[in-house]
Amino acid sequence: MNSRMKQLTYALAPIFGAGVALTVATTPVYAQQAQKIEKIEVTGSNIKRVEGEGPSAIVVLTREDIDKSGATNAYELLNLVAANNSAGNVSLANTIGALTFSANTASLRGLQGGRTLVLLNGKRLNNFSGEIQGVQGVNLTTIPFNAIERVEVLLDGASAIYGSDAIAGVINFIVRKDYRGAEVTGYYAAPTRGGPGPDGSQSTFKVAAGFGDLAKDRFNVFVAAQYDKQDPLEQRARNFSNTSVNLTTGLIGISGNTFPGHISTGGITSPGFPNCDPSTYFPDLGERCFYDPSRQAGVQMIPDVKTFNVFGMGTFQITNNIQGYLSGNYSKQENNFVIQPVPISDQFTYGPNGEFFSTILLPPTSPFYPHALAAAAGVDGQPLNVRYRSVLTGNRDTTDTNEQFQIVAGLKGSFKNWDWDASYTHNEGKTKQVLNGGFPLLALTAGHPTLLPLLNSGTVNLFGPNTPEIEQAVRATNFNGQTFEGKAKSSILDGKLSGEVFNMPAGPAALAIGGQAMSEDFAQTPAAVLATGDLSGYGGNILPVDKSRDSYAGFLELNMPLLRTLEANVAVRYDHYSDFGSTTNPKYSLRWQPTRNLLLRTSYGTGFLAPTLYQLWTPNIQGTSATGLSDPVRCPVTGDTGIDCQTQFNVLFGGNANLQPEKSKQWSAGMVFEPAQGWSVSLDWFDMYLQNIIVNGITPAVVLGDVAQYGNLITRAAPDANFPNLPGRIISIDQRYINIGGTKIQGIDANVQFQAPPTPVGRFRFTMSGTYYIKYDVQQNDGSYAGFISNTFQTPVTGVSPRWKSYQSVSWDNGPWSVVLGNSYQSSYTDAQCDFTDTHSDPDCEAAAGGGLKRTVSSMSLWDLQTSWKGFKGLQLTLGVKNLLDTNPPKTNQQNSFQLGFDPSYYDPRGRVLYVQATYKFK
Repeated sequence: MNSRMKQLTYALAPIFGAGVALTVATTPVYAQQAQKIEKIEVTGSNIKRVEGEGPSAIVVLTREDIDKSGATNAYELLNLVAANNSAGNVSLANTIGALTFSANTASLRGLQGGRTLVLLNGKRLNNFSGEIQGVQGVNLTTIPFNAIERVEVLLDGASAIYGSDAIAGVINFIVRKDYRGAEVTGYYAAPTRGGPGPDGSQSTFKVAAGFGDLAKDRFNVFVAAQYDKQDPLEQRARNFSNTSVNLTTGLIGISGNTFPGHISTGGITSPGFPNCDPSTYFPDLGERCFYDPSRQAGVQMIPDVKTFNVFGMGTFQITNNIQGYLSGNYSKQENNFVIQPVPISDQFTYGPNGEFFSTILLPPTSPFYPHALAAAAGVDGQPLNVRYRSVLTGNRDTTDTNEQFQIVAGLKGSFKNWDWDASYTHNEGKTKQVLNGGFPLLALTAGHPTLLPLLNSGTVNLFGPNTPEIEQAVRATNFNGQTFEGKAKSSILDGKLSGEVFNMPAGPAALAIGGQAMSEDFAQTPAAVLATGDLSGYGGNILPVDKSRDSYAGFLELNMPLLRTLEANVAVRYDHYSDFGSTTNPKYSLRWQPTRNLLLRTSYGTGFLAPTLYQLWTPNIQGTSATGLSDPVRCPVTGDTGIDCQTQFNVLFGGNANLQPEKSKQWSAGMVFEPAQGWSVSLDWFDMYLQNIIVNGITPAVVLGDVAQYGNLITRAAPDANFPNLPGRIISIDQRYINIGGTKIQGIDANVQFQAPPTPVGRFRFTMSGTYYIKYDVQQNDGSYAGFISNTFQTPVTGVSPRWKSYQSVSWDNGPWSVVLGNSYQSSYTDAQCDFTDTHSDPDCEAAAGGGLKRTVSSMSLWDLQTSWKGFKGLQLTLGVKNLLDTNPPKTNQQNSFQLGFDPSYYDPRGRVLYVQATYKFK
């Protein structure tokens, strides 16, 4: 144990020393325990209770639910949870064209991964070691999916129980216990659509084994492993994603940096125009070529992914009332993804502070100088400015590798009417990124060929084919190798004690008390070349960060039966952080069950979210915006595509040491009732108010859409001589972390379950789980609130918080046969941008884009079908179809991801997917 953990342990001794002391002061009470009703741990409480509905809404997914869902990983499974929104989550699809280091995160209530606490067997996991702007929280690829027995999703804030991160709720993955036997599973899935390139098929192999009976042998050992291979899929392979232009929806996501190169001097455009191949001529957008990444060979929308996970756990019954446990979890994911070649032109900057422009000037001495065209434009003999797509350096090819392991060791037991648990958890995560090709060095790196001198020499044909020698010289400017390594570590000591403390007329009151000490270390080390800002196509320079912090907490929970049917619960937690101070958060709840068929519940609590070490301390860096953006001040006047219009702008990212913790208040009230035999219906109203929200800046699209409000975030050059009455061109847009206002969320969680009585033809079941949003208001800079229910207009992230999202299924079981028909539904919403309607305008569109109308993205309804057969002993065969009707995604004009035409955060672009699975169990 390191010295910091020792110091924290001493600091916690007064808080939970008594609980730890009980580990060596217990006496056998096995006989008394055998006569008691079994109590279990429930997510959201430190007090064991008899299984049943508690004072807070919890969604439980059993192993049977998981198998019938067809999901193969945690991220895919959580997409079926209505309260988990696509807004704010991060998926492997988001990796394409963005720096996410291939994380997968959850987003309860659409509040992103950093506000959603993810537990494994009730223990904290590491935050993502590759954390970067917009990517916080637990990487879901670390979850040992094959080991999971059930998933409990607490749909309420829980900072009073778990501390930071639990503002939006808690997702607890609980592994199998006392498992004996072995099983082997093989899985293969492939889409039914064809298309150029790899088909996006998937194969999975799983194995699990356990031995030892806790009751008889006094031990149990369980091991589960899984390997998954996901093949890539290219954007051109689907008719909804094979172009970045859709004038009907208002989508223009193309680039003015083309091959053949575009000559801006004198308005010459590309020699050979209108022959633009591999770029594209769009007649409605002007007499010039544009580069459309979605049409290009090799540009992916699903990456090539390999994932391996192994989990092991040993449980040992030391005495009748003392149990020891030891678990280990290891995961590794390699994600290889490919996007279009880098753009090189005067619209991009490079250097440590972005102080140089990547200008290409074609000298008149070059054999490729178009003298006739230059003469016609009146510029013959002048150097010609070229905006170029660097096809000779090749597509950008990157591999992210994420590794994570966790070790948990602990003792738990009972003493008279008290239960205790003490444990040590150690987490380590490692993120590595390697560039395989397509990322050239520009001009500043000594001892390595650089691209800009070569392109400016006049020896490279920027408009057509080159000799093998020139091609080799250009490719030699690529930087290949590791560019980034991130490491995150945490060590946690937990101790808690719970039991009955005094009797009340309606029954005994129960108390839980405990504490936690945690140390965190976070380091990110980029390659030296990134600090120079000389690497093109990487989005700017990245600087190292190496920080740590300590925290400790004490908590208390009291559960009191006020009446035989009325139960009150009070919880409070105190947290102290070494880098910003202390916070205390209570939670109060009531549970009333007036009849056997009706339960009423309500709760109120406060929460907090500590800024992460990355958000506080990462150095400021330069990046690049998405394509297709325009300066609303200069573009209408200059019409300069590539500088002011339909272009990309430099963006400033970075940490902020002045960040304050987020704070929240949560209310809930609900009911659970059984209107008839076999039916169960629950309705839970929730209300959340978040303050001091930490956001990774305001996206360039939003800033440019409202310059009057966000103009202070834009840095401009000095006015140029050609347009002296206009402000200078945009140099940078500030997108650093800030605390900005609040968010108000209100809605209803609904759950319906029906299990019909057995019939001669089998048993039927119906389930429905949905979330309906009443309010989702985000505070603006001027203090007002704007609604974002089913509204992505000018939002900074992909995804949506739909008015209504639900998952419903009907199942039939008869002997060895089982059939499940499932449906995922989300309501329509307002699109991210205005369309190009020119007959009349929406006021918001007039302000944001000079005209047009807001458009509606249609609702989405996807059907899945699965059939299973258990005809032979130990064997189960499964045949399933995801997206049974091969439904296309709703069309959208969002440009917050590099996959355009649809939103990859909630739709699987493979379309209809057939899968087969075989499982054999050994007993």
